[in-house]
Amino acid sequence: MEHEKPYSVYVKTDETGRIVAVNSDAFLSSLDGLVKIAEGYGDKYHHAQGNFFPLPIFDENGHANWRLEDGRPVERNQEEKDADYTPPEDVPATDAGNLAAEVAALRESNAQLQEALELLLSGEVV
Repeated sequence: MEHEKPYSVYVKTDETGRIVAVNSDAFLSSLDGLVKIAEGYGDKYHHAQGNFFPLPIFDENGHANWRLEDGRPVERNQEEKDADYTPPEDVPATDAGNLAAEVAALRESNAQLQEALELLLSGEVV
């Protein structure tokens, strides 16, 4: 039996207007902070999370594929997505030095454990 009224599709955006979530009113308990972008029948509208947009909400790098412009979703271009990139922070030299020391200590400990295990398995240790 077909749904009597059309399903409404809502999106949530971040502070810059990038679409970060999409859903149907069939699954929403609150519409606070959401913007209605479409309505209709069928899975595209009823199960909007995976069916409404031809591309996922986020690309393989975690950047939003869509933005809201004048109340309508617009696909973001690569230049817009590239602008989202934040390079990782450099690890301070002191932290890198501490990490190297910890790795060296763990390797030494592992070597000692390996040696003890080999002695134990050979039967040389009582």
